[in-house]
Amino acid sequence: MPSESHPIASLHYIKYGTGPTIWLALHGIGQDASCFAPFGERLAQTHTIYSLNLPFHGPDADGPDAEWPATITKPYWQRLLADFLLAHQIDRFSVAGFSMGGRFALVTAELFTDRIDQLILLAPDGVTDDPWFRTATSTRAGQAVLRFMLNHTGFFHQVGTGLVRLKLLKPGLLRFAEATLKTPAQRTQIYRSWTAFHPLTIDVPALAQRLRTQQVAVCLILGKFDAVLPAAYTQPLLRALPECRLVVLPTGHTSLVRRAADEIML
Repeated sequence: MPSESHPIASLHYIKYGTGPTIWLALHGIGQDASCFAPFGERLAQTHTIYSLNLPFHGPDADGPDAEWPATITKPYWQRLLADFLLAHQIDRFSVAGFSMGGRFALVTAELFTDRIDQLILLAPDGVTDDPWFRTATSTRAGQAVLRFMLNHTGFFHQVGTGLVRLKLLKPGLLRFAEATLKTPAQRTQIYRSWTAFHPLTIDVPALAQRLRTQQVAVCLILGKFDAVLPAAYTQPLLRALPECRLVVLPTGHTSLVRRAADEIML
């Protein structure tokens, strides 16, 4: 069970456990800090896990402390985390990220390499640069198309179904997308997040070299049946950092955190 839940500066979090090993944990898009509850329950005696709500996420996403900028840049994220670490008197720590949280975890590892002991990536976003996604989230024309698709879910379903029939889109990915876009609030959250997070990109070979130099242990956990972020998306990291520990579990995307907590001791 979480031992406390409250905001610090602009970052809201849930704290699990009281052990000596410190984790910062970062959830996927459309989720919140409770995503890492399975790890919190499993590691409560050995770890202290600060599970952070990403910008635009969590129960206080639109509260008085949630005045997020239109884009979340690396310097902005660095300032937020530096304040958080100082407030909690955290010197060294590990960082874990799932899905979109993996993108934040990679950026955190780049910005704080000399203070990180371990990087745990669960089906991480941000390893492979998708030019279509970059165009849709970082250009005015792309954002207009993205906004139209999110506001016209019937049309979105028709296009997605057609792509599935043409075998250009996996059915599991379409189901995942539609599940995260059911309500207007979800669609607004997804749009704000995707368009705000696009500056958070990583030079994978350069990061791999930094991690190697600082002797940061890296663990990559993937789902064998993951249609959202399949293993192929992480190949650039595995090529750049072959010593990375790779774990593949017999699960899909949405169940990966729970399965990893059940089966992996880190």
